[in-house]
Amino acid sequence: MEAPKGWELIEGRLMAEYKFLDFASAKQFVDAVSELSENENHHPEIHFGWGYVVIELFTHDQEKVTELDYQLAEKISFLKPE
Repeated sequence: MEAPKGWELIEGRLMAEYKFLDFASAKQFVDAVSELSENENHHPEIHFGWGYVVIELFTHDQEKVTELDYQLAEKISFLKPE
């Protein structure tokens, strides 16, 4: 399975880092990812601060990256304009 553009498999997790102009923009993206994740009932680890967001996807009950993670990564990618 191929990771969406901008995503990498690192230490058994599907990860992406997004850059933003400021903290407020990063938080808006986190809010959008949170809403999407709730709707999908699949929740990433999210780390963010001034100008950045790092997202880690991993299916906890299967202890590995699964198709659900790749699908959510693809959907998250559409939330952030290039």
